[in-house]
Amino acid sequence: MLDIYYTLNKVGSEDFIRFVLRRYYNIPNPTICKSIHGKPFIESSKIHFNLTHSRQMTALAVGKKRVGLDCEYRLGKPRPAVLSKFSEREKSEIQSSADFYSHWTARESYIKHIGETLAAYWRKVEFYRGKIYCSGEDINIPVVQFELDDYIFSACGFYTKINLRHVDFEL
Repeated sequence: MLDIYYTLNKVGSEDFIRFVLRRYYNIPNPTICKSIHGKPFIESSKIHFNLTHSRQMTALAVGKKRVGLDCEYRLGKPRPAVLSKFSEREKSEIQSSADFYSHWTARESYIKHIGETLAAYWRKVEFYRGKIYCSGEDINIPVVQFELDDYIFSACGFYTKINLRHVDFEL
């Protein structure tokens, strides 16, 4: 089970992570570390998490396996500079803003899942026919996509169920 906690309130990323881990996972004073590429984690913990934000939305995915999460506001306009970097196969599937953000979030969720940077992996990753490919090979890691309040989400990892939980978080 992957739990995704979200808020539309203005929050600091680390404050939100600490709040969720304290309140829902009984980790009283979580020390948030970062990998060499900036992926947050807690030393010696069995809990994996990943944070995303877009406009007013902040969301945190928490589970027992590695996870990557990304969301984008689906009513935005496709960005031509980014669209030009999608593969020809992907471009053939992108017919709308929703398609654009579906592909974008799928790619980014995978890159976050493996703990890499967009700069290093963007051109290596492709989302086509609902699957992630890296350097042309199907990597067989599921991506679950859903919409919530005009946002498109992609969660990458080996999870079969997602539990969404709205959090009224205020500083």
